[in-house]
Amino acid sequence: MIHHLSVSAEDPKGAAEFFADIMGGVVVDFPPNPGSFMVFKADGHGTGIEIYPARSVMIPNGDPGAVWVRQPDDADRRSPTHFALSVDMAQADVLARAKAKGWDAFVCDRGGHFHVVEVWVENTWLVEVLPPVFSAEYLGFANAVSQLADPNTALDSHQPQARTLELA
Repeated sequence: MIHHLSVSAEDPKGAAEFFADIMGGVVVDFPPNPGSFMVFKADGHGTGIEIYPARSVMIPNGDPGAVWVRQPDDADRRSPTHFALSVDMAQADVLARAKAKGWDAFVCDRGGHFHVVEVWVENTWLVEVLPPVFSAEYLGFANAVSQLADPNTALDSHQPQARTLELA
């Protein structure tokens, strides 16, 4: 189980408020990295999202633990890192909240296995939001994969997306 993860945003508080809204969580300051916020959902699992100022990166610091530094303002913020987040909110409401923030959002079919609402936070990085129906599809798929004699066959029918092999 993943308990929490971290992302960055130009407007960390605004992003934190968006996630708290769709998760039914609360936003708190995250003093270890000034200007950061953390969203917690009282779900008994410690589910949380840390949201750092844009271009924050963590670097090793030995026994005291990681420290944060900021990359230059011209650093590319795109990343292959993303996450899926199950919410108790309807698909239309997720789309409306993303639109209200000015963020791109799309309903996408993941190879006939399950659907997601792709929300492009600040039109820079991806979170796959799973309203209840999509969450059930995803869990059914993930559980079926784990029970296959050869789990590597689970995605054999899932073809690469059209631009997967193109250079950005």
